[in-house]
Amino acid sequence: MPKATDEELNSRYAKGEIRIVTESARYSLAGILTMLQGTAPLEGDSSGKTEPRYKLDPEYQRRHRWSVERKSRLIESFLMNVPVPPVFLYERDLARYEVMDGRQRLTALSEFYGGKFALKGLQHWSDLDGRTYSQLPSKVRDGIDRRYISSIILLKETAADEKQAAMLKKIVFERLNSGGVELTGQETRNAVYNGPLNQLCLNLSENESFRLMWGIPLDPMADEDNQVEDSEATDESTDTGRRMFEKMEDVELVLRFFAYRQIDSFRAGLNKISDFLDLFLMAGNRFSPDLLRSYRDMFQSTVAFLWSALESDAYRVIGISRRSTKIVYDPVMYVANSAEVIDARDRLLAGKDVLRAKLIAMYSDHQALFSGRRTNFKDTQERNARVREAFASAITTLGRA
Repeated sequence: MPKATDEELNSRYAKGEIRIVTESARYSLAGILTMLQGTAPLEGDSSGKTEPRYKLDPEYQRRHRWSVERKSRLIESFLMNVPVPPVFLYERDLARYEVMDGRQRLTALSEFYGGKFALKGLQHWSDLDGRTYSQLPSKVRDGIDRRYISSIILLKETAADEKQAAMLKKIVFERLNSGGVELTGQETRNAVYNGPLNQLCLNLSENESFRLMWGIPLDPMADEDNQVEDSEATDESTDTGRRMFEKMEDVELVLRFFAYRQIDSFRAGLNKISDFLDLFLMAGNRFSPDLLRSYRDMFQSTVAFLWSALESDAYRVIGISRRSTKIVYDPVMYVANSAEVIDARDRLLAGKDVLRAKLIAMYSDHQALFSGRRTNFKDTQERNARVREAFASAITTLGRA
């Protein structure tokens, strides 16, 4: 395909096809807490309900939490007048904003002004360790109150419609975060395509059996020092499970279960599954409440069945590997939710040793297929078929018993 001419490029630029519209603002630190507590009438709602004017959804970006020491170092930076990077806001509606980058900074400031933590681990003002905002010496408190944090606001008129807004938000969000730890696909999705289906995936990722099957602690946000060593949520996979949680891979797995049901229409197989999940989530955020309720029931009942039947082995190549993998998760969840298996779940649970034996034999015969290196469309279909055959064989055997 021939490249555009200079004239065409100039015309395209003049039309502003892809151009971010921004403005800058400065916020007094002393007013941060009040600002973040501000509300506005809920759009399109006549009941008088309100919503936060500044949306600091705790799940909006990443799950990595700042420690008290890191929050304290931010406060110390303001005390020393060290330049702090601006926060980036997206104007989702007139005078209503989402925090695209800087949530941790704003949260730390609002918590400090709200007296929710005492300073700890300061390097140059260590004499202030142990003090909350209200306990600071008056001159020190006045000094920090006169500091500001800058912001860059992506204005609503940046995008002509919702689809373009999502695309531009994704571009900005990814590039804002390109200098740090690389974002996972779900972290970006969570920020850019948040909506009813995304929220459902977040909620379902807290399913206790689901977390146990992946080795995710039941309370992954608790401090590691407070973890109970003998807790049923703690096993050899806990470190891996915690990393999955931090990267939002657990949320992606829930979304993956819903999207994988349409895998027959995605000829790229798993090679470009991230693109498929993006498209599915964008479409799914427009699903009706009734359909989303059926999705919730579908996921919960499938996980409950597999936990009862196979426990922690549900997503493992049983007899070969002790590690849960996506390459097993996809076809097992897919088949376990099929009509023929749903009708036979009681029989399979009553004879779960038979099901386990059939799966062990199948995995033994097809080790290479479930090794994780074969991800094209044909391999995806073959894995579905092999798992379906194992379940069908178990159902047939139990039917004769």
